[in-house]
Parts: sequence; structure tokens; C-alpha cells
Amino acid sequence: MPENDQNDRPESADARSDLPRIAGYRLVRRLGLGGMATVYLAVQESLDREVAIKVMRPARQLDEEQTIRFEHEARIIAKLEHPGIVVIHEVGRTLEGDLYYVMPYLAKGDLSVRDYRDDEPGLIALLRALLDALGYAHARGIVHRDVKPENVLFDNADRPQLADFGIALAQREVNSRITGDGLVIGTSAQMSPEQARADPVDDRSDLYSLGILAFELLTGYLPYQSPDALALALMHAQDPIPKLPEEKSHWQGFINRAMAKRPEDRFRNAQAMQRALDPIERHVRHAAGLPGRLRRAVNKRPSVLVAVGALVAVAIVATVLPLMAGLRGHAAAPPPASDRAPELAAELADAQSLLSRGALLQPPGANAAEHFLAVLAVDPDSSLARSGLEAVLTAATDPIVAAANADRFDEVRTGAARARTVAGQAGLGDSPAWQALRDRSIEALATRARAHLADADRGLAADAMALMRELGASDALLQPLDGELRNLPQPGVAISDPGGPPLLLVPARYQGATLSAPVLMMRNEVSRDEYAAFAAASGRPASRCRNSLSPLRLFDRRDWKDPGFRQTGDDPVVCVSFDDARAYAAWLGRRTGMKYRLPTNAEWLQAERSVPRKASACARGNVRDSSARGIALHHDCNDGYANTAPTGRFRPSELGLHDLLGNVSEWSAECGTASNALARSFESDTCPRRAVLGMSWQDGPDIDPRSARLLPSDRGYDDVGFRLVREL
Repeated sequence: MPENDQNDRPESADARSDLPRIAGYRLVRRLGLGGMATVYLAVQESLDREVAIKVMRPARQLDEEQTIRFEHEARIIAKLEHPGIVVIHEVGRTLEGDLYYVMPYLAKGDLSVRDYRDDEPGLIALLRALLDALGYAHARGIVHRDVKPENVLFDNADRPQLADFGIALAQREVNSRITGDGLVIGTSAQMSPEQARADPVDDRSDLYSLGILAFELLTGYLPYQSPDALALALMHAQDPIPKLPEEKSHWQGFINRAMAKRPEDRFRNAQAMQRALDPIERHVRHAAGLPGRLRRAVNKRPSVLVAVGALVAVAIVATVLPLMAGLRGHAAAPPPASDRAPELAAELADAQSLLSRGALLQPPGANAAEHFLAVLAVDPDSSLARSGLEAVLTAATDPIVAAANADRFDEVRTGAARARTVAGQAGLGDSPAWQALRDRSIEALATRARAHLADADRGLAADAMALMRELGASDALLQPLDGELRNLPQPGVAISDPGGPPLLLVPARYQGATLSAPVLMMRNEVSRDEYAAFAAASGRPASRCRNSLSPLRLFDRRDWKDPGFRQTGDDPVVCVSFDDARAYAAWLGRRTGMKYRLPTNAEWLQAERSVPRKASACARGNVRDSSARGIALHHDCNDGYANTAPTGRFRPSELGLHDLLGNVSEWSAECGTASNALARSFESDTCPRRAVLGMSWQDGPDIDPRSARLLPSDRGYDDVGFRLVREL
């Protein structure tokens, strides 16, 4: 997959010695160099196949924002599984420690070197494929933001694939559109007016860029041109849309709407833009015939009119002779339907037999629909065939609806497409049978979409809604669902309530485990500074605190302000009791207008499943390391912190959550009692103890990171803090 390919020549031995080292791959040469990464041609040794590997430049050469953008690109593409989007095979780090991801090697180049000016059918097919890919990404809340010829690559089958999601934008990140240097991200030649202004962007910004691309492919030049980026941005925002050459004027309406200055004046979505290609395609097919070719010739050279007269004469002869031959050969025409009654009766009997056995629309060649259609092809007035096809559509409805209810969306798509084809061929598009199949399928899909939106399952919700569109669901039904989908949080993308902390989605279904409902969880444990603001505002006194490893220190005068070791304001607060944490949740809820609480054990453990397992404990979190004193077991590594560490210093989990492993254990909402009878005899409360989950800075390799302890809820501990969740 080339990126700004500057040199396609083989590399010298010295150059190869400077190539990154990646286990399992033999890097061959550099393909291209971008702003934050280099793309290499490599061979995956286990499969002996050529791949492209995008390697981030060494961290010392990049700022934090570029690093985040690279990781963001990998995460975005990994979520998108579509034949029109470049896939990611693997993500990892080189032996030098730099991030990389592996993609297919697309050797057929990009769109910038192709010419579609005289290939309108090819251009229409290309635009349909790109709109299909964009529609898929948009349904999952992703805006590409850099649709341009260089980012459209072709595979070995010459199929276009959309690439380079390095600046792609999840729709909940609409404010992440400017770099740290104050530069708007994107390519100015294709940038929508709102993107150039650094305003919030949505799907329609990509459709504008695709309109620019279509204009360029139709004409061979860009609609707006200037060497100055600011002047170019003003042209996009203010200048009228240029007129196409006369021979391409049938595209003007499409271009005008795609390139409208205001997003609300553009196509509503990728599917609407695809539908707008239908009349253009019909025009192109018609113009490809003899009359169209003659019109184009006359427009270019009036002298051709003489030749046109001769061609008309030839056309008359070519028309009359077959008619005369047809009259002579009338006796050879197929026999009427009445003469084929036995054959049609047998065909109807076969069709009825297949219908009774449930072979409705498949398998090909052995289904009731094909046999009924064969009868109609001979006898278009056959009421038996037509009623038989209505029975097929009626019988096919329940299985298609059942597949929708079970989220077997591929079955729904296949079955509904076959049913639509049958209805169209038989002229049953307005029949009650087809309408019932369509309406019930849409209703079932809408129910599943709502259920998946409630579970914050963006992928399944988008799949259900895409099928609804294919079946022609109304805007009144789709628009509310579209709004919910756009506002739906997605894994790895932080959101915040006004006055609240960053929150990340913990899905209801994740790595084979299921919660009753998804939740939003604080990205970080509550810090000392955050807790200090609460204590000052509420006047809440400090709780008693003890050292978990030293029972004799039960009566130390410790509290959250002085836990016995030095902390910064960004360190997680410790020495706070369960009751303190619950009071903090109530205070935060009053500030934000939302309801916060401590997580259940199941919710916390669902989040913990996202912690990477392969790296060493010290690379994943702040644990009891080799610098620790005392006889307790420790990890044979050094994480750089003797006590607590500032929140967010270690690698986040796959869901974007920090410090789920190490730093401090965390209070949960689960309650219990002491494990021994003597201790229980001193406990009068029905829920005197609360669960504490996860490892802390005091825990060594003998502690299960998913283990829970039951501790008295009215006191704090120097290795226990908390984070909160909010229900969706």
C-alpha cells in the first residue's frame, strides 16, 4: 500500500540494514514516507506473502498528538470490515519499540494516476463502490475527512479500496479537528467548507470531498485551484460551483448537490448519493447507443451531418429487412402458451411441490419461485403462477423475520434480495405479500436496532439500520435511529458530561462475556485534586486509614491528605472509605446532573478484560516491583514508582481505561461479611464489608489481578481508591 511513494527502486544493502525489525516479517524496501509514518514493503514469512507495513516514526521525532493519531488510525481501521476499506492484519511494535500495523500490499497504485474522463460507466461504478465503503464507515460513526484520489487504492482484482484513516474522526470527537499547532487536519483541495473553518463535521463532509473527486475525474482538473491554502479554503466556502463541460452537463445536478456550501443542502447520506447516480447511469447507457454517438459527433464536427444522412439510410434498411424476414419466418415463432399446456402444468406441479417442501427462494434451480417464474415467462396471464409466487413471498416472510430477530443479518439480506427480485420479475412490487414481507422485516430490524442501541452495540445497530435502508424504510423511522447512533459512545472514545470526568464505554458484550447493560466508566481513578475539591465543597471529614500490609498500624494518624507517603495532585486518592466514595458520587451527580455510582463486580471485571496480557506487569501498571522493601513477593521488574503513580502514566487498556492493573485497588458496590465467625460476631450491619477489586502498588505476582477482597466499608486503606460509572 504505497503512501506518497517517492522511490520504487530496490534498496541497497546499506539501506536495508536501516529497515525496522519486526518479528515474523522480512522488510524489503521503503514504499513511501508520510508525515508521521513510513510504509514498507515486507514479506510475511509464515505465509510467504507480500504485505505493506506502516511504521510510526520513532517517538522522539513525533509529538504526543501524532502518536495518538497513529494509534487512532490503527484502531479505526481494525473496526472496519468491508471489501472497500483496506484491512489491518496485525498491530504491534517493532524490535526498536515503534508502533506498526500490517496491511495488504496493493500494487496497482492509487486513483490519482487513472483517467476516467472518457469512461463514465467506470466512474459510476467507482463512485458506487466508494459510497458503499463510506456508508459503511459512516454507519459506525466514522468520518474519513481526507477523501482524495491518493487515498483510493486498487487491489489485484482492480477493486477500489479506501485507505488512510489517519485523520478519520469518530463523530463523538468533533472537537478533535485541529492539531496542536493550530492547523486544520485534511487536504485543502478536497476539504469541505465546514472542515476548512474547523467547524464540527459529519458524514456530509466526506460526501462533499467525494463530489470534488467526481468533478476532477470527469474533467481532469480540480474545481477550485490556488497555490495558497487560505485562498483555496475561501474558494470552497464562497465561490460558485463551476460548470461542467457541455458533454458532461448531465452530471451537473449531482455535482451541485454534492458540493453544496451548506451541509444541509447536500445529499443526506451515502445511500442517497448512490441513488442519485441512477438517472445518470440511465443517461449514459442511452447515450452509448447510436443516437448518442451521433449527437456527440455532430456537436464536435458539424460537417458530420452529411455522414449522418447516410447512416440514417443504412439504419432504415437495417430496420426494414429484419421486419420483412420476421414476416416470412412467422411460422417459426414459438408456439403459444395454449399449445404448451402440458409442459406448463408439469412446471406448476413442480413449483407447488417445492413450495410445500419449503424450497421457496433457494437453492438455485430447485426452488418454487424459479418454477413459477418460468411459467409466467411463457404465460404472463397465468393466475396460478402469480398466486403461487404470492404464496412463496408469504411463506418466506417468517424465516426472514426470524433471522432478523436472531441478528442473522446476512440471511436477511440474501432472503430479502431474492424476494425483491422475484416480486419485481413477477410484477408483484405492490402486492400485499411483498409489502408484508418488507414491512415486517423492517419492523423486526428496527426492534433489533433499538435493542443494540440500548446496549451501545454500534456495529450490530448499524448493520440492522443498513438493512432497513436497503428495504426502503422511511426517513421517519430511520432518522431517530440515526440520531441515536451518532450520539452513541463507542469503545475507546472518551466523552464527558458538563463538569464531569472523561468517561469510556464498557460494552455489554465484550470478549465473550455479557453484562445486563453497558456502562460508562471513568477513564482514570479519582485523583487527590479531584477528591480535594469535593472535600472542600462538602466539608466531609477524613476517614480513618490503615496500611493493608501492617495490621499493627491500625491506629496510625493517616488520612487521604497524608497517607504515609508523598503524592502529587494527579495521584489516585487513597485512604478513602466506601462511604467516602459513595458521597463523592452523589456530589458529582449534583454537579453534572447525571447519576454516578460505584461499579458492580461484574462491571469492573468486564472492564478489566480489556487489560493487555502479553506485556510484563511493570509495563502494564504500577505494582510491587523489585524496588520494594520487605519480605512480600515482588515482580522481577521496576515500574519506576515506589508508591502510587500519577493516573494515566501506564498504557491504557483496549477500551482506553487506565490503571485497571496496579496503582490502587478499587472499591466496588458489592457487599459481604467477614470470612470467619469471630469477626462476623462484631459486625452488626447487614452489609458491613464491601468488595475491593484489582491489584495495587503493594501487590506482587501472588495476587490474582481479578481477585476481590472484602474490607470494612467505614475506613480507608493506603492502597485502595475508586473510580465511578454512569449508566447510559
